[in-house]
Amino acid sequence: MSKLSTLKEQHPDFNIGLIDALSILFEKPKYVELAFNLHKHNFNKQMKNDWYSKRRYATDLINAGFKKENIDKISDQTLVVIHNILDDVHDAVLEDVNKFIELNERGLIENKDVTSYKTLEELQGALSVAELKMMSKDLEKFVIKLYDEDNWLIVKPLTYESSCKYGAGTKWCTASTSEEYQYHNYTRRGILIYAMNRKTGVKVAAFKNLDSDHQRETSFWNATDERIDSSECNLPSHILDVIITDFRSCIKSNYDLGTEETKKMNDERLNGKEKTNSLVYSLRELADRYDLTMADQPVEEAVPSIEYELTNGGAGA
Repeated sequence: MSKLSTLKEQHPDFNIGLIDALSILFEKPKYVELAFNLHKHNFNKQMKNDWYSKRRYATDLINAGFKKENIDKISDQTLVVIHNILDDVHDAVLEDVNKFIELNERGLIENKDVTSYKTLEELQGALSVAELKMMSKDLEKFVIKLYDEDNWLIVKPLTYESSCKYGAGTKWCTASTSEEYQYHNYTRRGILIYAMNRKTGVKVAAFKNLDSDHQRETSFWNATDERIDSSECNLPSHILDVIITDFRSCIKSNYDLGTEETKKMNDERLNGKEKTNSLVYSLRELADRYDLTMADQPVEEAVPSIEYELTNGGAGA
């Protein structure tokens, strides 16, 4: 028996398709067939008229890390079924498994026994260890090192790029590829510190607010971006002491501690994002005015989408 067959046999509740579900709900085969035929007709009609949904479903899966060439091969029906099923799977699972596959195929994952990983935290730890191995020496000039001995490394990221690299394998908003503004928000109003273990992959982020316009805050965050107490960090006392000492002595934010080069890099990225956000706002206004479908498309997709609808009889055209 193959591994997939064994997995399906061991977890029958997770191995139910649409017809199986209809059979449970309607019991008699003739009613199952009735419900299915009605659904199929309605679905085909919807897909024929809703070209945008098909594009969005495909884009969502590609953004989650699945290969475009594989997505392009599947039918509309299969595309929607897969998309709907994966809606119930946490985004972190899809993203981290795809990242694990990439790094494992490159021989960068130490523990290659995929059956040994039972929690997201365990997988993210393995990813963090692999990412730290890949860290470029060129990136070191974009952080301030507070500690670098034995297996522990503590840094203050001075640019968004360095924050993403040193925060790889975590769900920190300051290292997110979709929420860059969070990095600029935190590093302009306070102290942002990353502590990480090269051997275990454990990562902890710490933040202290210095901006009088915001509430006082000293916080610690685990790799899954859950706020935790400093006593729950599982950091050795000497590592925690380094962070606390910096919080007590430093009076400048990460941004202010940066060089002219890092400040310029951050300013350019932030200004670029503000222009993008302004364009997105304008596009949403246009979409609302003409009753067009834009949803949360990236700008590069929103422009042709709106142009298409306007030139092909959009609702308000």
